[in-house]
Amino acid sequence: MENLTGEQQKRIALLEAYEAKTAPEREIRNAGIDQHEQEYREKWLQLQSSMEATRGELHARLKGLNASEQSISASVAIELAKLTEGYYVEKDKAAHELDGTLAKPQSWLDFLKESKLEQPDDPSYDSLIEEAEKAPDSGLEGFTKQTAPNIVLADLHAREGKDGVMEYTRGLTVALRDVGDRLDVRKTDDRDIEAALKIAAKKFDVDKGLLLTGDTAFKVRAAEIGGKLGYPLQNTEPEVLRAWMRGKQVSQGLERARIPSVDAGITGDPVKNLTIAPVGKSVLRADQRTMDILTKNPVAGIDLLGDSKISMPDERMLAANASIKDLGYQAIQQIARADLEQQNGGVEPGSVDLLREKGILDTDDKLTQLGTDVVMVRDDRVIREREALEPSLRANIAQYFKTSGDYVREAFLEERKKAAPEVAEDRKEKALEQENAFQVGEKMPKARQHTLEEGIEL
Repeated sequence: MENLTGEQQKRIALLEAYEAKTAPEREIRNAGIDQHEQEYREKWLQLQSSMEATRGELHARLKGLNASEQSISASVAIELAKLTEGYYVEKDKAAHELDGTLAKPQSWLDFLKESKLEQPDDPSYDSLIEEAEKAPDSGLEGFTKQTAPNIVLADLHAREGKDGVMEYTRGLTVALRDVGDRLDVRKTDDRDIEAALKIAAKKFDVDKGLLLTGDTAFKVRAAEIGGKLGYPLQNTEPEVLRAWMRGKQVSQGLERARIPSVDAGITGDPVKNLTIAPVGKSVLRADQRTMDILTKNPVAGIDLLGDSKISMPDERMLAANASIKDLGYQAIQQIARADLEQQNGGVEPGSVDLLREKGILDTDDKLTQLGTDVVMVRDDRVIREREALEPSLRANIAQYFKTSGDYVREAFLEERKKAAPEVAEDRKEKALEQENAFQVGEKMPKARQHTLEEGIEL
């Protein structure tokens, strides 16, 4: 502080005063946003189970109607895409409603103007106000400045065309055609391009990137919309990559596209097991604590595969996904924190009736086979979501994707932290008793010296 000029010291003092004044509202707002995000992280995991259940149900029903594999694939892809779109629309609506109820801290600019009224002759305010007027108030942009997700799939339906190729139509108009390894976009306005991208994200392995084909105008337009949706691309053309970055960085409305004069399409690597009926066993990721528990107390039908992986009969996995699909937020929260080492899962007493009703607990309030399966299937979803995060996001976001084992470990550490002062005090008293047990002038053994030193706090 000694090397700072008077104006610099004034700036620091003003910033500290602003931080102190706005801290309560800022903490309330951030807590509300964190709760919202946590709720929708759980809903996203629940959605994955819902999609698995939907995929299984659709496959069984359409197979019973002797539908072709291509027809089943197209029907499954659009239904899964609709579920995903519905999730984002619901989350966005909830975010906007929440934004209207959350505390809004005073802006830095308003604080400076208010402070200047108290010291109108202080010139240091003028430069700060000028800077604040030019800079955006990023602290409150939040939800309200983002464009709401578009609903582009609700009125789109899959049908088999006369030539056997699957078509996606709005009314009598064909918008897209599924030719197996490619989705052809027949109507290339933004609505249909976005619909094609969302279906492609379910039909193909989106993690490996989508490949846009057609003329430059279509590829650039689709790339920008794809960037907004967060879908990676396999394309390498500079103009396409620039458009993708523009879409990823900008959350505002997009311009309309010119209709290209050549066939435009989207392709990619097919998703594995999109339409294959479940048979045998599925491999699930598992928390290390779960692996340890299963090693000590094996569960019938669950095999340990090593490398933090287990296998579960497919019919049980589908039943667990169907159960998660129908669970409410309160039940999901309890399952997330379940302790598989305890017969009752360590659930809160107030949630016992709800979990018993859902078949997670039996009449003796012990975890059922379904309850144990649900915990392990949810853990698998959490671990997969965590692994799929971009490296740049892992440090900040991965901590929010917690397995049941993570929650149990946190609870254990919290209890140990609460007990720490009592343990430290007890150790001090024992050390003092040991010290007093020796006569003056008698040397204390080294081991006991160490015990006494551990109890000293600096």
